[in-house]
Amino acid sequence: MRIVTNSKRMELVLARLRSYWETVDPRRVGGLTESQLSLLLSLSEHPGCRVQDTAQRLDLTAPTISIGVRRLERMGLVLRDTDPDDQRAVCLYLSPQGRRIASKARSLRAVKLETMLSALTLNEQESLLEMLERAVPDID
Repeated sequence: MRIVTNSKRMELVLARLRSYWETVDPRRVGGLTESQLSLLLSLSEHPGCRVQDTAQRLDLTAPTISIGVRRLERMGLVLRDTDPDDQRAVCLYLSPQGRRIASKARSLRAVKLETMLSALTLNEQESLLEMLERAVPDID
């Protein structure tokens, strides 16, 4: 009889979670790649931010963010405007279409999470979340 360690069980559960999450990946909304949608969602949560701020938040370089912003801008999803406090700086905003895609991605993600949690009672949900909050290190 083969004994499976808890760390191996956790690895298997995380693999199942990744597989489930990617069946209808909410990040691939609107034909965007995972990285494009991550950038779009970040901009939707921080309207008016600068490229450098976004780069720090996503732990990427400013040139990488600039490339992503240019692509999203060509798709009509992102708009640039001058910073009202510093006319030399540029602030980033989502276009109406960009906001719709971000909203749809958030809705799909919420439905998936609700589906997962609905398999548990409210007490089980609370216990699971409390345990995960303790077990998963905060890297910020």
